Amino acid sequence: MSELTAFGHSLSSGYEVVIIKPQSLSDTTLIVQALRADKAVILNLEELDIAEAQRISDFAAGSTFAINGNQSRLGDGVFLFTPSIINIQEAPAGSTSTPFA
Repeated sequence: MSELTAFGHSLSSGYEVVIIKPQSLSDTTLIVQALRADKAVILNLEELDIAEAQRISDFAAGSTFAINGNQSRLGDGVFLFTPSIINIQEAPAGSTSTPFA
């Protein structure tokens, strides 16, 4: 079974972020359930073999696309998937000014 952690966003908006470390392809239902519940998902695939990690990330990307969500790669084997109500805004590399105003 996968390791699943949830924590609330610090603002009063009620957003939640779920961290999922799947152990197998069968854990992908957790990703879909979280996205359909309007929760952001941090998907950690670092401990899986490359083939299994690729299948799970492809499934998550397809599910996110189907609900008009957003995705971003955070690092090697770590991804952020969000429902359409949560946008992902990335700072330009090397930028010293804040684009988040």
